Amino acid sequence: MTNQIKFGINFRGHWDTYTHSEVSNFIECADGMGDKELKDRYISFLNIFLDKKVKPSTLVDCDVLEVFLGDIDSRAYIDYVEGNVDPEEWYEGYMGGKYFYQISKKLEKHLQANKPKPLTQLDLVEAFDGFGLSNEE
Repeated sequence: MTNQIKFGINFRGHWDTYTHSEVSNFIECADGMGDKELKDRYISFLNIFLDKKVKPSTLVDCDVLEVFLGDIDSRAYIDYVEGNVDPEEWYEGYMGGKYFYQISKKLEKHLQANKPKPLTQLDLVEAFDGFGLSNEE
């Protein structure tokens, strides 16, 4: 079973002019993912997202959310940060890229704050101490 966290953010801006079409493209790009099981879960998530069924309280697999963040961030850099889109030629693309940039920062912060941390040896020692199983005195 994979770790899940809440999606954690609202993500509906620029829906008709940018977000829906760009997220739809993520499905096509997912074909290049090597891990078939992760790819299938990611595409399933994207379809639910495109159906507007993902809310801040929706539980999402952490690894799927990390892939989504990578795609959002990549699109933001291409269309906004790197200046590849001229706002006078494609205003919606530029503003959509700017929106994705803002969303990627929120999602990254949310993931960092909520992603389960791996257990350390100290965590295990402290856990066993509660049962009197630790050899440390």
